[in-house]
Amino acid sequence: MKKSVVKKTALARSFGAACVLGAVCGLMLFSSCSNGSSSDSESDTGSIYSWSGNKNYKSSTTLPALSNQSENLEENWWRNSTFYHIWIKSFKDSDENDCYKNCGDFKGIEDSLDYIKNDLGCDAIWLSPFYECEYKENTNAASAQMNMHGYDVVNYYKVNSYFGTGNGSNAEAELDSLIKACHEKGIKIIFDFIPNHTSSSNQWFKDSINKKNGKRNWYLWNDTPLNGTNNYGGNPWHREPDDSIFQNSNPNKKYSYYYATFTDNMPDLNYRNWEVREEMKNVARYWLNKGFDGLRVDGARHLIENATSTVDTPETHAWFAELREVIDEYESPKFMVCESWIDGNRAATESYFGTEEKPEFHMVFDFDQGRPMAEAAYAENTMITYDGNNYNLAECIRENPSDSHSYGIFLCNHDKYYPRLGYVYGEGTNASSILATSLCLLTPSVPFIYYGNEVGQALGNFDGDFAWRQPLKWNLVNEQKKDENSLLNVNKKLIALRNSPEYRDLFANGEIQMLKCNMIITGTKKPWTGAVQYIISNESKKLLVSANLTNYKQRCLWFEDFGVADVENYSLLIGNKETYNSFDYADYDFKPDRDFKTYDYAPYEIRVYDLTSADKECILDIWDYDFNTLYMRGTFNKWEPTAPMSYNEESQEFSISLTVEEKKSDETENTEEEEEVVVVAGKIIEFKLDECCDWAHALGAVSSDKSVLTLGVPLAAIDKTGVDTNFKFTPPSAGTYRFIYSNKDRTIMVSKE
Repeated sequence: MKKSVVKKTALARSFGAACVLGAVCGLMLFSSCSNGSSSDSESDTGSIYSWSGNKNYKSSTTLPALSNQSENLEENWWRNSTFYHIWIKSFKDSDENDCYKNCGDFKGIEDSLDYIKNDLGCDAIWLSPFYECEYKENTNAASAQMNMHGYDVVNYYKVNSYFGTGNGSNAEAELDSLIKACHEKGIKIIFDFIPNHTSSSNQWFKDSINKKNGKRNWYLWNDTPLNGTNNYGGNPWHREPDDSIFQNSNPNKKYSYYYATFTDNMPDLNYRNWEVREEMKNVARYWLNKGFDGLRVDGARHLIENATSTVDTPETHAWFAELREVIDEYESPKFMVCESWIDGNRAATESYFGTEEKPEFHMVFDFDQGRPMAEAAYAENTMITYDGNNYNLAECIRENPSDSHSYGIFLCNHDKYYPRLGYVYGEGTNASSILATSLCLLTPSVPFIYYGNEVGQALGNFDGDFAWRQPLKWNLVNEQKKDENSLLNVNKKLIALRNSPEYRDLFANGEIQMLKCNMIITGTKKPWTGAVQYIISNESKKLLVSANLTNYKQRCLWFEDFGVADVENYSLLIGNKETYNSFDYADYDFKPDRDFKTYDYAPYEIRVYDLTSADKECILDIWDYDFNTLYMRGTFNKWEPTAPMSYNEESQEFSISLTVEEKKSDETENTEEEEEVVVVAGKIIEFKLDECCDWAHALGAVSSDKSVLTLGVPLAAIDKTGVDTNFKFTPPSAGTYRFIYSNKDRTIMVSKE
């Protein structure tokens, strides 16, 4: 069955730039400090770098008893997991069954666990923030229409009622029920932890503004705004609100300014305050006690600033080492993954694993992997330029760095990291989205699938990151459940391969060996960059991943010897079917002294071979790549793809019949305006063969002197287009002529019936 190759839409090249602006250019020197003068009961400290608070502080929020804890989890269980990232508000609403009318809820997720586990194959869930937040409307329905993101936390110990059913009064109980249901089905679940900042509506910040309840130094304050750049390019210092109690009671007092890495309604917490450090550990314990199996830490690199840097400071690393001690207290193994948006700085990324003496994160999100994978399928090339950055796909695919540390990788997330696959390649199932998905899932790292990406959902028609956070299209999900070759089922097959007993350890602990392309383009003398091959291996297994990145069928992909003595027997490098072909090496400076059994790579095709099996077999058949369609396009049909050829699977031949009429003496030539072209005897026909109706896969003559067909004599047909490559045939008389293309011999022949 032929699968259509979707013509890709124009892709804007600005996604993600604003999100990392602060990390790229936001170095800020805290060049001034408060003079410490205050007549209030709670004085500012003498410097924004001064320590404050009670070292023996205990949170006033009582921790819940341990409940809903996972049982019998393996150490480092996350290394073998595939995570499903759920934006709660947009996933599934159990009240209205429509997330455009009502916010998605915990019950909707619980009702969909069979889909997540069985129809997709994920065994772990990451929930977006569920805390009470500031940016929401007064009704559930109104909030469903806005970008309620939840990163502006009003209360870390209270659940957003809109994520509950009905009036939301049972929201936290329904979250407890979801956690329990996950564990009953063998699904792990982690929460989004936001330690860097709170909402400006958080009671802690209100007390800090008004210097009440010991909260003044829970945030960073200064008498004057300092220089600097926040994550969106503005100054991170903001004047306190006019309506503060302190300002009202002291009308002559100068304003104070607070620090916010992101926006003015999300002020940064002060981690040089002992009470803040302990309170935020208490928040983590609170939700872990309720049964969560781990946490994703938001904006980790921005936690603590110092005099020389606003990101990745030693002080930040020190607190995460303390948080790791909290995580390690639990008998049921918990883990935490670091979200620290870092592009192209491997040392900074790796630093969040901590040291052997002071371990920090078990896993870090690797922002250098997923985007190049997705963009390689778009650019049809291993050499990629995106948002002004240059990538080499071969240098971006990595294995987990150690036995205890993992990379989390993803093609898309809730931020503007990369567009949804359906926006880039067209919504639904197509070869490009399958290629990008396969590259992501066929690496020894830990994949995270953003809801909707598993079915190729497109972006919504909204500005900013709201376009990434639109309701899941369940109609698309239900359609793809029924289609064996859908993107959803491709995800399922790939995840099943990762989870299989035979390869499970390989995808957790395997090493990657990238292979060098030995196909050198004659004109440029540079390696061809339209394919990628790499090996994943451990002590007992070795897999070869081989992918054609281009929109062209490739006769073969030949890469360097990867260290085996019988390399000449590896027909699998080229294909896995018993079609014997000689490779046309005309375009490449590589001429082996042998022919190969080859099976053409379809556009965007990816294969996996088990090099440790006796037959070096292809172990993955994820999609029907057989392009068993061929069109004859020529002067007889105005070069339109209106004449599909029939295919005989046994003989591997395409054929089509053409009726030729006798030319009458008074017959005039066909004009361009005529709807139908009449083929007449004695008049030359020119044509080519086209696989995908796009001329990207056209078969023509080897040269002009080998282009003229005579009855019963086959001519070679090759993947070339251009001048003098049309086939030509002049029917000698009226009658029915049959044109036959042999897929086995790659020849075209014409006979008279």
